[in-house]
Amino acid sequence: MRLHEIMNLHKMMPTGRVLLLWLLMIPNVALFAQTVSIEDILNQPLIFIPQFDTVGFGTYELAIRFPYGSPRILNSKDYEEIRSYGKVSVEYIYSKYTLSQPGQKKLDRARFYALKKLAPDLFDDPYIQWNITVQDAAITADSARNLFHGFIIRYQPPITEERKEEIKTELDGLIDCAKKRPPADAPVFPGGQDSLKSWFAGHIPFPTNFNKRGSKKAAVIEFRIDTAYGTPINIQAKRGVSVKHNKAIEEAITRLKGWEKGNPDVVFTLLIQFSVDQGGRKTIESTPLRAYNPKTCKGLKSDSLIMKVLTRNKDWKKMLVVEDVTGSMMPYLADLLLWNALKRNLENTSHFVFFNDGDAKRRDEKVIGKTGGLYHAKPNNVDSLEMTMITAIAGGNGDDIPENDIEAVLAGIAACPDCGEVVLISDNRAVPRDLELVTKIGKPVHVILCGVSTAYPVSPAHLYIAWKTKGSLHTITEDITKLAEMEEGESISVMGKKYKILNGKFVTVSKL
Repeated sequence: MRLHEIMNLHKMMPTGRVLLLWLLMIPNVALFAQTVSIEDILNQPLIFIPQFDTVGFGTYELAIRFPYGSPRILNSKDYEEIRSYGKVSVEYIYSKYTLSQPGQKKLDRARFYALKKLAPDLFDDPYIQWNITVQDAAITADSARNLFHGFIIRYQPPITEERKEEIKTELDGLIDCAKKRPPADAPVFPGGQDSLKSWFAGHIPFPTNFNKRGSKKAAVIEFRIDTAYGTPINIQAKRGVSVKHNKAIEEAITRLKGWEKGNPDVVFTLLIQFSVDQGGRKTIESTPLRAYNPKTCKGLKSDSLIMKVLTRNKDWKKMLVVEDVTGSMMPYLADLLLWNALKRNLENTSHFVFFNDGDAKRRDEKVIGKTGGLYHAKPNNVDSLEMTMITAIAGGNGDDIPENDIEAVLAGIAACPDCGEVVLISDNRAVPRDLELVTKIGKPVHVILCGVSTAYPVSPAHLYIAWKTKGSLHTITEDITKLAEMEEGESISVMGKKYKILNGKFVTVSKL
């Protein structure tokens, strides 16, 4: 099938890439893209078709037209309508009849330079795919004159605010559920948090036999509200000092009456801390009341993997964090946001790269090392970080499973050469399409692997990335830090599976 015919089959196009614009907005970030060479484009293999079909172009395509035998653009003003849009591919089309005529190569160059003058942004983006198509049906100059001559630019419209808002709502929902932020329709206690804190201090009993100086104990309480009567029900006290004292807490909570009506499905959670200082003084402190709705939070649960791995590895500083934002990675994105929302954690990361495997590129357009869909951030706050994530997620809608992990890591190192630890947050179920580029990575990579389960054991490909870069691999329960020492023929066990290095790659050996 001809290239432009394939393009015309593409009926739905998601929103676009803002990589260069985003990089320009971020101070002290090196642009790693290089200008595309016209000579390199002209020297690539040609695609031959009888005649280009000009009856209707595919979705999001613009034709830049030239007269037969001329480098003069006929419709230069049309490009202004798409100048701010992300570009996916450019196809140069002319007729074979003129191929044997004197000056054809000169004409090709002249047309390319005319396009570069009109649209220099096309030549500044290394992720655009270029093709040259030759029509070979013409046998005379007159028949060739009636064919299309020019460029077909396939583009993506800007990401809509509606799409951004959809993604933000989902991310915020994940975080709200994880943090147990009270939903808007939760029952309300008169006087709010201050009134509640005062009530707990006056009504929750201090443990009778808890007297050890300089010690602390905490109880976690959950309850719902019977909105018909404004009273707590389904009260459960967990942890705490003793079973007997937990029962006393539950009894006290039954007297917390007067709640104003709201959604009866909302579950409230509270942590109450009992302390005895060095002088023997006893105090009761309660955290702000949290709440969540199990029904609306079902399926909107942030994963704690990233939080746990980063907590276990607090020595990682000046991090370059590279994260996959495709498919089922949303809970892990929420987890990364939660981690960075904690006090001072954002200071540990110097640079972020989020990748979506080429924005809206189809499989046939994805070139190893130049797939694109990379979004950089060097934010000062979590809100800014979230907006970069949203833009990256909204820009992506690939049609295959493999991702461009290694390209994203290399781009991050190029943009932040002074970064310390390189952390790749990757999807265990998606084997990187660009593993062949691993040897170009000059720093150890800590691979945090998402989606590991009994059904989906650790991917040998991700073990290979960590081993080849002399880095490490991390799951929710394990930190595999000795991979750099392994040699051909040696084995290692990870999450109940045994892996062996054979012929320079990891293979699954057997269950343990």
